[in-house]
Amino acid sequence: MLSPARTAGILLLLAAVATAVSVTTRLAGSAEPAAGSSVYLPVVYDTGLYFAAGATRLASGVALLATALFLRRAMLTAGWRLRTVDIAVGVLAVSGAVTAVSGGAMLAVGTAIPELPATVLIPLDHSDRIPGWLEPLNYARSITGKAGFALAGLGLIALAPAQWQMGGSILKISAIADAVIGIAMLFIWLDAATVMHRVSGIAFLLWLIITGGWLAAGLLKGPRRNPNSNPNPDLNPNPPE
Repeated sequence: MLSPARTAGILLLLAAVATAVSVTTRLAGSAEPAAGSSVYLPVVYDTGLYFAAGATRLASGVALLATALFLRRAMLTAGWRLRTVDIAVGVLAVSGAVTAVSGGAMLAVGTAIPELPATVLIPLDHSDRIPGWLEPLNYARSITGKAGFALAGLGLIALAPAQWQMGGSILKISAIADAVIGIAMLFIWLDAATVMHRVSGIAFLLWLIITGGWLAAGLLKGPRRNPNSNPNPDLNPNPPE
């Protein structure tokens, strides 16, 4: 039976795969509306790819939510009882849930949005064929997608102090990287920061892969087994659950 840490790592790797597939299929099968569009809806060139993007976004959210639950169990089992971990886990869980909602909304949008030829840059006026609920739902898809990403960034920022407290040069370097990546991810709300969005997205994907691999490899150690982090067992008086 897999330990909570290894399970959390595998789930993070699954989230990484789902995230990568979601982004690539969305970019390949759709585009954001150009200026002057009659309706603010994605331009869908391939409905199948758009559905794949929504399904994998939903899957990545569920995987991140499950990761948060197993990560908390893993930390407690290893003997780490840090308030910042609880905060980070809670924020990551909410991020996963919100991202899953965005994926579900994306699937719903894909059922009603018209498919257009790839040569069309500005959507034709389909206002007479678009149900009234579609644009509000698409807006919810966009907002929850950004919110899920920003919350994941906040989760990384909250996780950084815990990694620093756990000690060890690798974890301290990782703590700094987490804080930097987390702050960069908050720029998702600035439409003008397009380059930052791409950089932070790639950085977050790398974080999912590296952290997932680290956990899946069983490298999470408790304070009693890691003299660099807490050489005095009395500093961790509560026994692990």
